[in-house]
Amino acid sequence: MLQLFFSLVILSAVALAQNDRAGRIVGGRNAQLGEVPYQVSLRNWGTTFHFCGGALISNRWIVTAATCVNGRTRNSINVVAGIVLLSANGISRRSWDIIIHPSFHHAFIDHNLGLIQTSAAFPFNQNISPIFLSSFNNRNIVTAQVSGFGATTQQGGFNSDRLMLLSVETTGDLVCDNNHPGINVDANICTNNADGEGFCTTDMGGPLVSNTQLIGIASWNVPCAVGFSDVYVRISMYRSWIGSVTGI
Repeated sequence: MLQLFFSLVILSAVALAQNDRAGRIVGGRNAQLGEVPYQVSLRNWGTTFHFCGGALISNRWIVTAATCVNGRTRNSINVVAGIVLLSANGISRRSWDIIIHPSFHHAFIDHNLGLIQTSAAFPFNQNISPIFLSSFNNRNIVTAQVSGFGATTQQGGFNSDRLMLLSVETTGDLVCDNNHPGINVDANICTNNADGEGFCTTDMGGPLVSNTQLIGIASWNVPCAVGFSDVYVRISMYRSWIGSVTGI
């Protein structure tokens, strides 16, 4: 039953993305240029279509969700940084390589982490800079910030142009497991969301940040912004793997 549940999550996300009806951050506020300099937009190479978010962790490495990059060829992604408007001219780099966590399980959305190496380095400035990776396995409740290029209603809608920010609070492991029975709380973080707040489909892969450190990557929710906990990949669980691949 749990496998069927997660499979339906993925199928719904894929259908929304393919129909160009993108779910986005709901209940957030507009981000200002330079406020989230680590946020990137992932797009199909040769198009302007945004399909997922990601977080810049060095001048050539991006961390995102495996569900965003699974099945894509290594040179098929355009990574855009330094923008708060999808229509703006940011700095673009083509993907050079894509690495998916070796234990990623598509049906269960488990170990949902991917890395993208770009063909050339991003220049750092006030609008483009990396985020530090959390290595501390903090199980306490903390305030954090999720960002994404988001439609602002629960119904989703056509792609919005604006980068949105939302302040959220993480839950304890017990609440996370109660909301999503069987979830691996060692590898995932849940957030408390009020009705009308949360991330949606094309915000997947985006950063969850607390105290200037990347603590999570937007992974999945069912459905978006209706009061259920959103689920993020717990970065501290995968810090060693990220370092072994990227050298960071």
